[in-house]
Amino acid sequence: MIRKSDDQMITATSTDPKATVLPLLEGSTWPGASEAIAQVHALPVPTSKTEAWKYTRVGKLFNQPYAAPKGDANVTLPARLPFESTRVVFVNGHFRADLSDDLKGQKGLVIDSLKHHLAHGPVKEHYGTLAPTSEHLFTAMNTAAPTDGLILLVTKGVKVERPIHVLHVTTRERQLVQARDLFMLHEGAEAEVIIEHIAMDTPEAFVNSVRECVVGEGARLTVHKLQHEVNGPANISFEGVRVAAKGHMRISTTTLDGALIRNEVKVSLAGPEAHAELNGVYLLNGTTHCDNHTYIGHDVPDCTSDELYKGIVAGKGTSVFNGKVYVKQDAQRTRAYQSNANILLGDDAKVYTKPELEIYADDVKCSHGCTIGRLDEKGLFYLRSRGVSEAEARKLMAHAFITEVVERVQNEEWKAVLTALIDAKLAKL
Repeated sequence: MIRKSDDQMITATSTDPKATVLPLLEGSTWPGASEAIAQVHALPVPTSKTEAWKYTRVGKLFNQPYAAPKGDANVTLPARLPFESTRVVFVNGHFRADLSDDLKGQKGLVIDSLKHHLAHGPVKEHYGTLAPTSEHLFTAMNTAAPTDGLILLVTKGVKVERPIHVLHVTTRERQLVQARDLFMLHEGAEAEVIIEHIAMDTPEAFVNSVRECVVGEGARLTVHKLQHEVNGPANISFEGVRVAAKGHMRISTTTLDGALIRNEVKVSLAGPEAHAELNGVYLLNGTTHCDNHTYIGHDVPDCTSDELYKGIVAGKGTSVFNGKVYVKQDAQRTRAYQSNANILLGDDAKVYTKPELEIYADDVKCSHGCTIGRLDEKGLFYLRSRGVSEAEARKLMAHAFITEVVERVQNEEWKAVLTALIDAKLAKL
């Protein structure tokens, strides 16, 4: 039996573990909602026997009731970035025009609430094409009833003048927030997006996000994700990306704080000379669990990909990395590189890593590898012998370990912000 109270809180006595979320997904008019809700009913909640979720336990997310997300009039936003950017604000999944900048300043550029554009041709053409619901419960949940999201449309040859800073703020407990973004860059377009997640003491909230990115021929899209949700919600995200010929896609993910985090990225290199670069930094302590799950499909010849994830795990933190590069039989002259390196601080920290290559072409250059270790004792001894305190020596070595990934950020102003945040976090490990 399901009981729905006046504030949309759902209480479940059903044996179906999804009973706490199912009523919140019904009645949506978003595209594909009816098919998606059928998939939600059919798909099981992943368990430790589900290979793709083996080390990330999500069953507990369905053990409590949730409410439909509501706005919050009294929101305190962080200081603006110390460089020019266009700020776009979502509070509990809802677009806030009153807190956002003027989004109509550049010709050939659309930045807006996605639900205002569902009937438009480009949205109808691409929405739902890169986020399949048939095998992924959380993607099906999102497709069944998105809260709202961002549309980014950059027309042919347009270069967005300044970075777009998307701020997702979670302020309410026990709510299910389902952000849904669609980024579309036409031929030769260029854009840079900074996506920042912050929370205000909401450990029992659940954020389930989907983002689809369509990168046209010769287009360049750069996405920076920053996750620092202190005492924040569970955060499950899926990003589906398709890159056309000579297109370029770069995603850099930095995880500093959070409870249960799953970042899943699926990239299709669909045209010759397409390129994808995935970078990740994670600094975990307390009981933070971060799972980075990536897939790069080399579907045609002459494409390249480069993947580098590095993390430091302390306390009772847990890191999971599973990266797969798939090279089809006809994808000759593929160049693909993948690396995951980890440092453990303490006996209770855990790392699970599984880099994969699946190759069916014969003219390729592909490599992958992973490392797990501790800070170099000889290096620490050398620094100590030069008068550096043990704490400072550890911080210096940790910073040097992470620098390789941070240096890949081409926006020098954003790199400076990121470096300061990382150094502050390293001081706490």
